[in-house]
Amino acid sequence: MAARVHDIYDLNSPFVTPTAPPAQATAARRTRGPARLLRSMAYLAVFAGVLFLAALLVTVTPLGRIDADITVPFVAVVLGGLALVVWGTVRK
Repeated sequence: MAARVHDIYDLNSPFVTPTAPPAQATAARRTRGPARLLRSMAYLAVFAGVLFLAALLVTVTPLGRIDADITVPFVAVVLGGLALVVWGTVRK
């Protein structure tokens, strides 16, 4: 009777241990990933469109001629809008 030789490519061998996680754990973890990513991209696109329209309104109207420092309100609007995007993305 020939002795069994250890074959590293034989997946039915008792020496090979499974390394993949159970199928249920991966399926439950990925249920909202693509939907959440798509929602965040839609929110960012809308936010970018609103900022573009606001910049367009300022440049084509007499508001652009006002000599004022609008850095603080601009940064506040951008940070507030990004906070709204993050909140809308992570909420259920």
